[in-house]
Amino acid sequence: MPEIKRDIIGLSPPAAPQEICVLGGGQLGAMLCEAARRMGYTTLCISPEAADPAAQWADRHISADPGDPLLVRDAARHSAAIAVEAESINPASLVPGGFCGTLSPGADVQRIVRDRRLEKTFLAENGLAVGPFRLAENADELTAAATELLQISGRVVAKTARGGYDGRGQVWLESIHDAPQAWRTLGQVPVVVEAAVDFAAEISVIVARNNRGEKSVFPVFQNEHRNGILFQTQMPAPQPLEVVSQAQSLAMETAEMLAVVGLLTVEMFVLKDGRVWINELAARPHNSGHVTLRAASRSQFEMHICAIMGLPLPPVDVLAPAVMTNLLGDLWSRGEPNWGAVLADGRATIHLYGKAPRPGRKMGHMIHTGETLEAAQAAGLKAFNNLAAA
Repeated sequence: MPEIKRDIIGLSPPAAPQEICVLGGGQLGAMLCEAARRMGYTTLCISPEAADPAAQWADRHISADPGDPLLVRDAARHSAAIAVEAESINPASLVPGGFCGTLSPGADVQRIVRDRRLEKTFLAENGLAVGPFRLAENADELTAAATELLQISGRVVAKTARGGYDGRGQVWLESIHDAPQAWRTLGQVPVVVEAAVDFAAEISVIVARNNRGEKSVFPVFQNEHRNGILFQTQMPAPQPLEVVSQAQSLAMETAEMLAVVGLLTVEMFVLKDGRVWINELAARPHNSGHVTLRAASRSQFEMHICAIMGLPLPPVDVLAPAVMTNLLGDLWSRGEPNWGAVLADGRATIHLYGKAPRPGRKMGHMIHTGETLEAAQAAGLKAFNNLAAA
Protein backbone atom coordinates (compact mmCIF):
# COMPACT_ATOMS: atom_id res chain seq x y z
CA MET A 1 0.00 0.00 0.00
CA PRO A 2 1.44 3.43 -0.94
CA GLU A 3 2.34 5.83 1.86
CA ILE A 4 -0.56 8.01 2.95
CA LYS A 5 -0.04 11.59 1.86
CA ARG A 6 -1.13 13.79 4.76
CA ASP A 7 -2.78 17.17 4.51
CA ILE A 8 -1.33 19.67 2.08
CA ILE A 9 -1.61 23.35 2.96
CA GLY A 10 -1.88 25.28 -0.27
CA LEU A 11 -1.58 23.77 -3.70
CA SER A 12 1.52 23.91 -5.85
CA PRO A 13 1.79 22.68 -9.43
CA PRO A 14 2.13 18.88 -9.60
CA ALA A 15 5.45 17.31 -10.55
CA ALA A 16 3.86 15.48 -13.48
CA PRO A 17 2.35 17.49 -16.35
CA GLN A 18 -1.16 16.11 -15.87
CA GLU A 19 -2.94 15.58 -12.59
CA ILE A 20 -6.43 14.18 -12.00
CA CYS A 21 -8.34 15.53 -9.02
CA VAL A 22 -10.65 13.00 -7.36
CA LEU A 23 -13.46 14.44 -5.25
CA GLY A 24 -14.39 11.85 -2.63
CA GLY A 25 -12.40 9.25 -0.76
CA GLY A 26 -14.18 5.92 -1.16
CA GLN A 27 -13.12 2.72 -2.88
CA LEU A 28 -14.18 3.92 -6.32
CA GLY A 29 -11.77 6.81 -6.00
CA ALA A 30 -9.06 4.48 -4.68
CA MET A 31 -9.29 2.18 -7.69
CA LEU A 32 -9.39 5.20 -10.00
CA CYS A 33 -6.19 6.55 -8.43
CA GLU A 34 -4.50 3.15 -8.77
CA ALA A 35 -5.42 2.94 -12.46
CA ALA A 36 -4.31 6.55 -13.08
CA ARG A 37 -0.89 5.85 -11.58
CA ARG A 38 -0.36 2.87 -13.89
CA MET A 39 -1.39 5.03 -16.83
CA GLY A 40 1.16 7.73 -16.04
CA TYR A 41 -0.99 10.35 -14.28
CA THR A 42 -0.73 11.79 -10.80
CA THR A 43 -3.77 12.21 -8.58
CA LEU A 44 -4.99 14.61 -5.94
CA CYS A 45 -7.73 13.32 -3.64
CA ILE A 46 -9.94 15.66 -1.62
CA SER A 47 -11.83 13.81 1.11
CA PRO A 48 -12.55 14.26 4.82
CA GLU A 49 -10.00 11.83 6.27
CA ALA A 50 -6.42 10.84 5.46
CA ALA A 51 -7.39 7.23 6.17
CA ASP A 52 -10.05 7.21 3.43
CA PRO A 53 -9.41 4.50 0.79
CA ALA A 54 -8.72 6.95 -2.04
CA ALA A 55 -6.45 9.04 0.18
CA GLN A 56 -4.24 5.99 0.65
CA TRP A 57 -3.72 5.64 -3.11
CA ALA A 58 -3.55 9.27 -4.23
CA ASP A 59 -0.24 11.02 -4.81
CA ARG A 60 -1.54 13.99 -2.84
CA HIS A 61 -4.38 14.32 -0.37
CA ILE A 62 -6.26 17.17 1.30
CA SER A 63 -8.43 16.46 4.33
CA ALA A 64 -11.43 18.66 3.59
CA ASP A 65 -14.98 18.74 2.28
CA PRO A 66 -14.78 17.65 -1.39
CA GLY A 67 -17.81 19.85 -2.09
CA ASP A 68 -16.09 23.05 -0.95
CA PRO A 69 -16.36 25.34 -4.02
CA LEU A 70 -13.32 27.42 -3.11
CA LEU A 71 -11.16 24.35 -2.67
CA VAL A 72 -12.42 22.79 -5.91
CA ARG A 73 -11.69 26.03 -7.73
CA ASP A 74 -8.15 26.06 -6.35
CA ALA A 75 -7.60 22.40 -7.26
CA ALA A 76 -8.88 23.05 -10.78
CA ARG A 77 -6.01 25.48 -11.42
CA HIS A 78 -3.58 22.54 -11.52
CA SER A 79 -5.82 19.68 -12.71
CA ALA A 80 -6.31 18.31 -16.19
CA ALA A 81 -9.55 16.63 -15.05
CA ILE A 82 -11.81 16.48 -12.02
CA ALA A 83 -13.54 13.16 -11.29
CA VAL A 84 -16.46 13.17 -8.85
CA GLU A 85 -16.69 9.94 -6.90
CA ALA A 86 -20.01 10.36 -5.07
CA GLU A 87 -23.47 11.76 -5.88
CA SER A 88 -23.57 13.40 -2.45
CA ILE A 89 -21.33 16.24 -3.63
CA ASN A 90 -23.37 19.33 -4.52
CA PRO A 91 -23.29 20.05 -8.28
CA ALA A 92 -23.16 23.79 -7.53
CA SER A 93 -19.62 23.21 -6.26
CA LEU A 94 -18.50 21.66 -9.52
CA VAL A 95 -18.34 24.65 -11.83
CA PRO A 96 -14.92 26.15 -11.13
CA GLY A 97 -14.57 29.43 -12.97
CA GLY A 98 -12.05 29.35 -15.78
CA PHE A 99 -11.51 25.59 -15.57
CA CYS A 100 -10.40 24.34 -18.98
CA GLY A 101 -10.12 20.64 -18.14
CA THR A 102 -12.74 17.92 -17.94
CA LEU A 103 -15.29 17.77 -15.13
CA SER A 104 -16.81 14.29 -14.85
CA PRO A 105 -19.67 14.12 -14.46
CA GLY A 106 -20.54 17.66 -15.46
CA ALA A 107 -22.73 19.68 -13.11
CA ASP A 108 -25.84 19.25 -15.27
CA VAL A 109 -25.42 15.47 -15.40
CA GLN A 110 -24.66 15.31 -11.68
CA ARG A 111 -27.76 17.35 -10.90
CA ILE A 112 -29.94 14.81 -12.72
CA VAL A 113 -28.44 11.56 -11.48
CA ARG A 114 -28.37 12.62 -7.80
CA ASP A 115 -32.12 13.33 -7.70
CA ARG A 116 -34.47 10.47 -8.54
CA ARG A 117 -37.23 12.91 -9.50
CA LEU A 118 -35.09 14.53 -12.16
CA GLU A 119 -33.64 11.19 -13.24
CA LYS A 120 -37.00 9.48 -13.78
CA THR A 121 -38.45 12.56 -15.47
CA PHE A 122 -35.45 12.81 -17.80
CA LEU A 123 -35.85 9.18 -18.84
CA ALA A 124 -39.59 9.46 -19.42
CA GLU A 125 -39.46 12.77 -21.29
CA ASN A 126 -36.78 11.44 -23.64
CA GLY A 127 -38.67 8.27 -24.49
CA LEU A 128 -36.22 5.97 -22.71
CA ALA A 129 -37.76 2.76 -21.39
CA VAL A 130 -38.64 3.13 -17.72
CA GLY A 131 -41.26 1.56 -15.46
CA PRO A 132 -44.40 3.31 -14.15
CA PHE A 133 -43.63 5.96 -11.50
CA ARG A 134 -45.09 9.03 -9.83
CA LEU A 135 -43.58 11.90 -7.86
CA ALA A 136 -44.76 12.84 -4.38
CA GLU A 137 -43.87 15.97 -2.41
CA ASN A 138 -46.12 15.30 0.60
CA ALA A 139 -48.07 12.57 2.38
CA ASP A 140 -51.28 13.13 0.38
CA GLU A 141 -49.42 12.88 -2.92
CA LEU A 142 -47.73 9.68 -1.75
CA THR A 143 -51.14 8.17 -0.94
CA ALA A 144 -52.50 9.22 -4.34
CA ALA A 145 -49.47 7.84 -6.16
CA ALA A 146 -49.66 4.53 -4.30
CA THR A 147 -53.40 4.27 -5.04
CA GLU A 148 -52.77 4.69 -8.77
CA LEU A 149 -49.74 2.43 -9.04
CA LEU A 150 -51.17 -0.36 -6.91
CA GLN A 151 -53.68 -0.88 -9.70
CA ILE A 152 -50.74 -1.73 -11.98
CA SER A 153 -48.88 -4.02 -9.60
CA GLY A 154 -49.60 -5.53 -6.21
CA ARG A 155 -46.76 -3.62 -4.55
CA VAL A 156 -45.12 -0.23 -4.88
CA VAL A 157 -41.90 1.18 -3.51
CA ALA A 158 -41.34 4.73 -2.30
CA LYS A 159 -37.77 6.02 -2.56
CA THR A 160 -36.34 9.25 -1.22
CA ALA A 161 -35.60 11.66 -4.05
CA ARG A 162 -32.06 12.16 -2.80
CA GLY A 163 -29.66 9.94 -0.93
CA GLY A 164 -30.32 6.34 -0.10
CA TYR A 165 -28.50 3.41 -1.65
CA ASP A 166 -27.99 -0.30 -1.04
CA GLY A 167 -31.64 -0.63 -0.04
CA ARG A 168 -31.63 2.41 2.26
CA GLY A 169 -34.07 5.26 1.78
CA GLN A 170 -36.90 3.12 0.44
CA VAL A 171 -40.04 1.51 1.78
CA TRP A 172 -42.35 -1.05 0.18
CA LEU A 173 -46.11 -0.52 0.32
CA GLU A 174 -48.64 -3.33 0.02
CA SER A 175 -51.72 -1.06 0.28
CA ILE A 176 -52.62 2.60 0.46
CA HIS A 177 -52.94 2.21 4.22
CA ASP A 178 -49.13 1.84 4.36
CA ALA A 179 -48.60 5.31 2.88
CA PRO A 180 -48.74 7.47 6.06
CA GLN A 181 -46.21 5.28 7.88
CA ALA A 182 -43.99 5.12 4.77
CA TRP A 183 -43.99 8.92 4.61
CA ARG A 184 -42.88 9.14 8.23
CA THR A 185 -40.29 6.38 7.88
CA LEU A 186 -38.67 8.12 4.92
CA GLY A 187 -38.33 11.35 6.87
CA GLN A 188 -41.20 13.32 5.29
CA VAL A 189 -39.11 14.30 2.27
CA PRO A 190 -39.96 14.24 -1.47
CA VAL A 191 -40.10 10.72 -2.90
CA VAL A 192 -40.41 8.81 -6.14
CA VAL A 193 -43.08 6.10 -6.09
CA GLU A 194 -42.56 3.17 -8.43
CA ALA A 195 -44.71 0.18 -9.36
CA ALA A 196 -43.06 -3.14 -8.55
CA VAL A 197 -41.43 -4.69 -11.61
CA ASP A 198 -41.88 -8.43 -12.18
CA PHE A 199 -38.42 -8.86 -13.67
CA ALA A 200 -36.60 -11.94 -14.87
CA ALA A 201 -33.14 -10.52 -14.18
CA GLU A 202 -31.30 -7.40 -13.04
CA ILE A 203 -28.50 -6.19 -15.30
CA SER A 204 -26.26 -3.18 -15.71
CA VAL A 205 -24.38 -1.66 -18.61
CA ILE A 206 -21.45 0.76 -18.43
CA VAL A 207 -20.75 3.18 -21.27
CA ALA A 208 -17.59 5.26 -21.65
CA ARG A 209 -17.97 8.52 -23.59
CA ASN A 210 -15.48 11.33 -24.23
CA ASN A 211 -15.98 14.99 -25.07
CA ARG A 212 -15.83 14.21 -28.79
CA GLY A 213 -18.90 12.01 -28.46
CA GLU A 214 -16.95 8.78 -29.01
CA LYS A 215 -18.35 5.86 -27.03
CA SER A 216 -17.43 2.34 -25.98
CA VAL A 217 -19.86 -0.01 -24.26
CA PHE A 218 -18.91 -2.73 -21.79
CA PRO A 219 -20.27 -6.27 -21.87
CA VAL A 220 -23.58 -6.59 -20.03
CA PHE A 221 -23.35 -7.52 -16.33
CA GLN A 222 -25.98 -9.60 -14.55
CA ASN A 223 -26.50 -8.75 -10.89
CA GLU A 224 -27.92 -10.47 -7.83
CA HIS A 225 -28.90 -8.40 -4.82
CA ARG A 226 -29.35 -9.57 -1.24
CA ASN A 227 -31.14 -7.31 1.23
CA GLY A 228 -30.93 -4.47 -1.26
CA ILE A 229 -27.12 -4.71 -1.59
CA LEU A 230 -25.32 -6.08 -4.64
CA PHE A 231 -24.10 -9.58 -3.82
CA GLN A 232 -22.72 -10.94 -7.08
CA THR A 233 -22.12 -9.78 -10.64
CA GLN A 234 -21.65 -12.14 -13.58
CA MET A 235 -19.82 -11.17 -16.79
CA PRO A 236 -20.90 -11.71 -19.47
CA ALA A 237 -24.56 -11.71 -18.48
CA PRO A 238 -26.23 -15.03 -19.35
CA GLN A 239 -28.83 -13.29 -21.53
CA PRO A 240 -29.99 -13.81 -25.13
CA LEU A 241 -28.26 -11.77 -27.80
CA GLU A 242 -31.35 -9.65 -28.41
CA VAL A 243 -31.48 -8.64 -24.72
CA VAL A 244 -27.77 -7.79 -24.71
CA SER A 245 -28.13 -5.70 -27.86
CA GLN A 246 -31.21 -3.92 -26.52
CA ALA A 247 -29.52 -3.13 -23.20
CA GLN A 248 -26.31 -1.84 -24.74
CA SER A 249 -28.18 0.31 -27.26
CA LEU A 250 -30.37 1.77 -24.53
CA ALA A 251 -27.34 2.57 -22.38
CA MET A 252 -25.47 4.26 -25.24
CA GLU A 253 -28.56 6.28 -26.18
CA THR A 254 -28.91 7.44 -22.58
CA ALA A 255 -25.23 8.43 -22.38
CA GLU A 256 -25.56 10.41 -25.60
CA MET A 257 -28.72 12.22 -24.48
CA LEU A 258 -27.03 13.20 -21.22
CA ALA A 259 -23.81 14.13 -23.07
CA VAL A 260 -21.84 12.32 -20.37
CA VAL A 261 -18.06 12.63 -20.34
CA GLY A 262 -16.60 9.71 -18.42
CA LEU A 263 -18.65 6.68 -17.45
CA LEU A 264 -22.40 6.19 -17.27
CA THR A 265 -23.72 3.09 -15.52
CA VAL A 266 -27.29 2.15 -16.39
CA GLU A 267 -29.00 -0.31 -14.05
CA MET A 268 -31.83 -2.17 -15.77
CA PHE A 269 -34.56 -4.77 -15.37
CA VAL A 270 -35.00 -7.55 -17.91
CA LEU A 271 -38.71 -8.29 -18.08
CA LYS A 272 -40.05 -11.77 -18.58
CA ASP A 273 -41.08 -10.92 -22.14
CA GLY A 274 -37.51 -9.85 -23.01
CA ARG A 275 -38.01 -6.09 -22.83
CA VAL A 276 -35.50 -3.98 -20.91
CA TRP A 277 -36.40 -1.08 -18.60
CA ILE A 278 -34.02 1.39 -16.99
CA ASN A 279 -34.03 1.43 -13.20
CA GLU A 280 -31.32 3.88 -12.11
CA LEU A 281 -28.30 5.81 -13.42
CA ALA A 282 -24.84 6.48 -11.98
CA ALA A 283 -22.41 8.77 -13.79
CA ARG A 284 -19.26 7.14 -12.40
CA PRO A 285 -17.63 3.73 -11.96
CA HIS A 286 -20.02 1.22 -10.43
CA ASN A 287 -19.90 -1.72 -8.03
CA SER A 288 -21.01 -4.12 -10.77
CA GLY A 289 -18.10 -3.02 -12.96
CA HIS A 290 -15.47 -4.25 -10.49
CA VAL A 291 -15.46 -7.60 -12.29
CA THR A 292 -13.66 -5.88 -15.17
CA LEU A 293 -10.55 -5.48 -13.01
CA ARG A 294 -9.62 -9.08 -13.74
CA ALA A 295 -11.73 -10.31 -16.60
CA ALA A 296 -11.92 -7.59 -19.26
CA SER A 297 -9.46 -6.10 -21.73
CA ARG A 298 -9.93 -2.71 -20.03
CA SER A 299 -11.20 -2.12 -16.51
CA GLN A 300 -13.95 0.39 -15.89
CA PHE A 301 -11.42 2.61 -14.11
CA GLU A 302 -9.00 2.61 -17.06
CA MET A 303 -11.85 3.45 -19.41
CA HIS A 304 -13.02 6.27 -17.14
CA ILE A 305 -9.54 7.80 -17.30
CA CYS A 306 -9.39 7.31 -21.06
CA ALA A 307 -12.72 9.09 -21.45
CA ILE A 308 -11.94 12.11 -19.26
CA MET A 309 -8.41 12.50 -20.63
CA GLY A 310 -9.41 12.27 -24.29
CA LEU A 311 -7.67 8.96 -24.97
CA PRO A 312 -8.98 6.32 -27.42
CA LEU A 313 -11.98 4.28 -26.28
CA PRO A 314 -11.39 0.80 -27.72
CA PRO A 315 -13.96 -2.00 -27.58
CA VAL A 316 -13.95 -3.86 -24.26
CA ASP A 317 -13.67 -7.64 -24.55
CA VAL A 318 -14.30 -10.38 -22.01
CA LEU A 319 -11.02 -12.17 -21.31
CA ALA A 320 -12.63 -14.91 -19.23
CA PRO A 321 -16.08 -15.58 -17.75
CA ALA A 322 -16.03 -14.11 -14.26
CA VAL A 323 -18.03 -13.44 -11.12
CA MET A 324 -17.50 -10.64 -8.61
CA THR A 325 -18.72 -11.21 -5.03
CA ASN A 326 -19.06 -8.33 -2.56
CA LEU A 327 -17.54 -8.73 0.90
CA LEU A 328 -19.46 -6.96 3.66
CA GLY A 329 -18.30 -6.14 7.16
CA ASP A 330 -20.44 -8.93 8.61
CA LEU A 331 -17.70 -11.38 7.55
CA TRP A 332 -15.37 -9.76 10.14
CA SER A 333 -17.69 -10.51 13.08
CA ARG A 334 -15.32 -13.23 14.35
CA GLY A 335 -12.09 -11.55 13.32
CA GLU A 336 -10.12 -11.33 10.07
CA PRO A 337 -11.54 -13.75 7.48
CA ASN A 338 -9.41 -16.64 6.25
CA TRP A 339 -8.14 -15.20 2.99
CA GLY A 340 -5.76 -18.11 2.50
CA ALA A 341 -8.71 -20.40 1.90
CA VAL A 342 -9.88 -18.09 -0.91
CA LEU A 343 -6.45 -17.72 -2.49
CA ALA A 344 -5.93 -21.49 -2.56
CA ASP A 345 -7.98 -21.21 -5.75
CA GLY A 346 -5.56 -19.91 -8.35
CA ARG A 347 -8.36 -18.22 -10.30
CA ALA A 348 -9.51 -16.11 -7.34
CA THR A 349 -8.36 -12.63 -6.35
CA ILE A 350 -9.19 -10.53 -3.29
CA HIS A 351 -9.57 -6.75 -3.43
CA LEU A 352 -9.85 -5.06 -0.01
CA TYR A 353 -10.57 -1.36 0.43
CA GLY A 354 -8.77 -0.57 3.68
CA LYS A 355 -11.87 0.30 5.69
CA ALA A 356 -12.71 -0.37 9.32
CA PRO A 357 -15.24 -3.23 9.36
CA ARG A 358 -18.86 -2.81 10.40
CA PRO A 359 -21.99 -4.80 9.49
CA GLY A 360 -23.35 -4.04 6.03
CA ARG A 361 -20.32 -2.00 4.99
CA LYS A 362 -18.64 -2.86 1.68
CA MET A 363 -15.16 -3.93 2.70
CA GLY A 364 -13.94 -5.41 -0.57
CA HIS A 365 -14.76 -7.96 -3.21
CA MET A 366 -13.57 -11.24 -4.69
CA ILE A 367 -13.29 -12.02 -8.39
CA HIS A 368 -13.36 -15.59 -9.66
CA THR A 369 -12.69 -16.48 -13.28
CA GLY A 370 -13.44 -19.82 -14.87
CA GLU A 371 -13.60 -21.78 -18.09
CA THR A 372 -17.35 -21.17 -17.96
CA LEU A 373 -19.58 -18.68 -16.19
CA GLU A 374 -21.12 -21.53 -14.23
CA ALA A 375 -17.70 -22.64 -12.98
CA ALA A 376 -16.78 -19.09 -11.95
CA GLN A 377 -20.04 -18.62 -10.08
CA ALA A 378 -19.74 -21.96 -8.30
CA ALA A 379 -16.23 -21.04 -7.16
CA GLY A 380 -17.35 -17.64 -5.95
CA LEU A 381 -20.28 -19.07 -4.00
CA LYS A 382 -18.09 -21.77 -2.44
CA ALA A 383 -15.51 -19.20 -1.32
CA PHE A 384 -18.15 -16.88 0.10
CA ASN A 385 -19.95 -19.65 1.96
CA ASN A 386 -16.66 -20.83 3.45
CA LEU A 387 -15.87 -17.32 4.66
CA ALA A 388 -19.36 -16.88 6.12
CA ALA A 389 -19.21 -20.23 7.93
CA ALA A 390 -15.73 -19.77 9.40
